[in-house]
Amino acid sequence: MDNIDHYMNLRTIIVGDVNVGKTSQTLSILKLFLKAGHAGKIAILDLAPGNIQGIGGKMKPPLGEPLLYLTTSILAPRLTGKNEDHTLKLAEKNATAIEKLFTKFYRQKREILFVNDVTLYFQAGDFERFTKILDITSTHIINAYYGHAFSDSELTRREKKLTEALMKQCDQIIEMPL
Repeated sequence: MDNIDHYMNLRTIIVGDVNVGKTSQTLSILKLFLKAGHAGKIAILDLAPGNIQGIGGKMKPPLGEPLLYLTTSILAPRLTGKNEDHTLKLAEKNATAIEKLFTKFYRQKREILFVNDVTLYFQAGDFERFTKILDITSTHIINAYYGHAFSDSELTRREKKLTEALMKQCDQIIEMPL
């Protein structure tokens, strides 16, 4: 899908396992929107941690564009947690930090919203609060981890359940192959 008509006024989610190109695909779609002259209408909520052990990474949108890029320091709970309890605490810390980004976004609303790695919020965040963010924009490009790379845990089950709930609310799902 090489033009923005496939994404305008729709809710699109890109899902897949780790290191399959979800962020790269999201960035490719962003570049289509920028090429079409929509930079001033775009906000990016980059919820990904930095690259840890070869997993994850921020979007790094092109410099010099008048888009709204919101990110914060995000931890990788499953990769850095000492045990399940510590992992859940790290996820809760992420959710609190991400909700501060939501507040900033509310103040500077844009029509088109890109979300990199929503699953970091789903690990401990409020699903309804996230969908309220989506309700104030008309076009959504969201990516989410949806795979088998991480072992079963309370956090993994919660994240998967909320990702599936979001997928049901999307107009189109792009599944990245392994």
